[in-house]
Amino acid sequence: MGAMLSLPVVGYLLMPSLTSYSTSINILFFYMTWSTLVLSQPPLKVEVVGTLAIRALFFLVPSLLFLLFDSIIPSLAVGMKTQGSAALPTRTGGVRVKKRGSGAPSVLQVIGLSLVNIFLGVAIQSAVELLFTEVLHIRSALKVSTTLPMPWSIFKDVVRGLLLREVLQYYIHRFILHPDSSTYISKLHKTYFHSITSPYSFTAHYDHPLSYILFRFLPTYLPSIVFRTHLLTYLLLLSVITLEETLTMSGYATVPGIMLGGIARRQDLHSEGHGRGNFAPWGLMDWVHGTSIGGDVMEDIGDEAEKHQVKERSGKAWGNAKESGKEGIKAWNGRRKSSRK
Repeated sequence: MGAMLSLPVVGYLLMPSLTSYSTSINILFFYMTWSTLVLSQPPLKVEVVGTLAIRALFFLVPSLLFLLFDSIIPSLAVGMKTQGSAALPTRTGGVRVKKRGSGAPSVLQVIGLSLVNIFLGVAIQSAVELLFTEVLHIRSALKVSTTLPMPWSIFKDVVRGLLLREVLQYYIHRFILHPDSSTYISKLHKTYFHSITSPYSFTAHYDHPLSYILFRFLPTYLPSIVFRTHLLTYLLLLSVITLEETLTMSGYATVPGIMLGGIARRQDLHSEGHGRGNFAPWGLMDWVHGTSIGGDVMEDIGDEAEKHQVKERSGKAWGNAKESGKEGIKAWNGRRKSSRK
């Protein structure tokens, strides 16, 4: 626990940048903390603790808060859910209801298997690292060094990781977990994940371990080890993906962010429709292949932009900028005329 609390990645992600001076101090402090951690702890321990910390911070804690909110104030939560009372994980109006079919798992079963899957993913990470370093005697799968990755490198690796995850998840989800003919793996995915038609945050990691590894773990982890990204970059990518999955599987009708709102609707329709479409989170691959249901990604972006009044805000900002420019020119002309006199 001490190692988890001392992990500097949290400060790295939330590092303030009010002034160049404070930013320089924070970067120096972060570098010293990270270097101390890497030099004093085994690389595998840093990777494992970092991964667990990200999962706890961006999945476990928010999911528990959402679950408490849905359970304690169901009358308020039901109005915020896309599927209404059916999307409440435990009860509706103070009365427990039976939903999601006769084989629907309980909330405790969902939480338990979700945690098992997360620990299984971490175990596979550890096994890969041990295979590379202890058995094959080659460099580690992820780069763990005192050298910090540069901002452009971080941006490039994160964007590349998200795009490759979109592609991998689409083809795995569509052709392995939802093939035209039923298979052993597709039956497992249907029996577990699709036993819940009204998702809530904990269902993001609820699935049979085999289909979970194929659909959730590999598309996130595989691109990072293929390109051997820095551990900090991988943890940042994992943070983005984990938070996205937690929010978009929450079942709430309103999710902050233009992209996240569309992802949440598509994920909800995928669960409600038992996997008829929307196989990838962003919807880009579904748009390309024509497998979107309930509107494609382009329509979602347009709807969300209109909802958040992007055009109006940008117009006001442009108008304010023009007015400020006019006032500045008038003031400059006035000073020039007075200096001539």
